[in-house]
Amino acid sequence: MPIIIAQNIHRTFGKEPLLTHVLRGVDITVEPGEFVAIMGKSGAGKSTFMYQLSVLDTPSSGHLIVDGTDVMSLSERERTTFRLNTLGYVFQDYALVPDLSARENVMMPLLMRGDYWQTATEKADAAIDSVGLEGKYQNLPAELSGGEQQRVAIARAIASAPKIIFADEPTANLDSISSKQVIDLLSDLNHTTGQTIVMVTHEREYALGANRILYMEDGVIVQEENLRPVHS
Repeated sequence: MPIIIAQNIHRTFGKEPLLTHVLRGVDITVEPGEFVAIMGKSGAGKSTFMYQLSVLDTPSSGHLIVDGTDVMSLSERERTTFRLNTLGYVFQDYALVPDLSARENVMMPLLMRGDYWQTATEKADAAIDSVGLEGKYQNLPAELSGGEQQRVAIARAIASAPKIIFADEPTANLDSISSKQVIDLLSDLNHTTGQTIVMVTHEREYALGANRILYMEDGVIVQEENLRPVHS
């Protein structure tokens, strides 16, 4: 069964006569263990679409099932719980709390969902180790490079063992070397653990690491490119 089923997703902003249609009836299914890249020019609707799929926003209309849950029927509190327990996020600006250490940033969503402090610490350290930042548990974000900060963000995303990771232009603020390291890390997660990943990117060279590329234009998917089968 697909882990994401989106049918006829619309997203509008504003009111008539100034109503703006950003998504115009988008359909997608994502299989467990699949790595899907979404591409398109600025304004194509790709990040808005990801925000719908990742339960950070609510479609204006349509039908959305994520990990077997009709997320459009959930209350706001239920949506928050669902996100904490099921989904992981990587943003282009890292979204780290500047006054918290790398460890504390990774621990925060674990504590929010109710993990004990010791359990959260152990999970955070294991996640930080897995992204190659051993020994930098106490570093503040300002003491880390951009690439290292994004790796902390990935550690935060994977620490809770989410069913799906959503990455919104994770290389946008990185140099080419750090960008490749981040993409390689996401690809390795997908290949070695079967982690389901949905990623928005402007860079085709990074999208080529996915199983499938979806191209968006004017709020719809206009092309689909299948690159390789999903790992079983």
